Amino acid sequence: MRHPNDHSPANDRSPTFVVEQQWIGRIRAGDEAAFKALYEHFSDAMFAFAFSTLRSRTDAEDVVHDVFLAIMKQGPAWHVDGELRAYLFRAVYNAIATRRRHLRVELSSHESMVREAGTPTEWVYRGRTDDALDERELADALARAIETLPPRTQQAYRLVREHHCSYATAAEVMEISVHTVEIHLVRALKALREQLAAWRSR
Repeated sequence: MRHPNDHSPANDRSPTFVVEQQWIGRIRAGDEAAFKALYEHFSDAMFAFAFSTLRSRTDAEDVVHDVFLAIMKQGPAWHVDGELRAYLFRAVYNAIATRRRHLRVELSSHESMVREAGTPTEWVYRGRTDDALDERELADALARAIETLPPRTQQAYRLVREHHCSYATAAEVMEISVHTVEIHLVRALKALREQLAAWRSR
């Protein structure tokens, strides 16, 4: 028999515990109002925790979104061991760790591309050594290609390549991590190379 003063999660009948258990049961049953209540109650604290580690508003928001999306996808299979707050913060911690692993893999596989990318003009010169290059046409083609980039990737490219900002400065301006700026640059350079490939065959 438990002591009356035992306040372990299994025996805690405080109003907060009762409400959280109700949320869990209703969310497992597909209750959207309960899911919204859970989000509104915990998301700010989860964001603050993620931001304190990632130092990027965008990345922190993505992590919190990923945690709640995972809960939604689990549906009736969602299970919480122990205190709900601890469960959510542990989920944020794990999401951050996973995100960092993915960043390390992506950056290590593409870091040489960033170092050796050169400029769009150099890409074309490398492929065309016999013909004169119409730089105005290339500039127009490059401008059109840049406009097709996703907004955040385009912003990172312009800050670093056109305005000569360091990655750290671009990260501060965009309120993202330096790693995320690097990833945007990798994606931008890959897309622009593909779009300017036709110049090599002229």
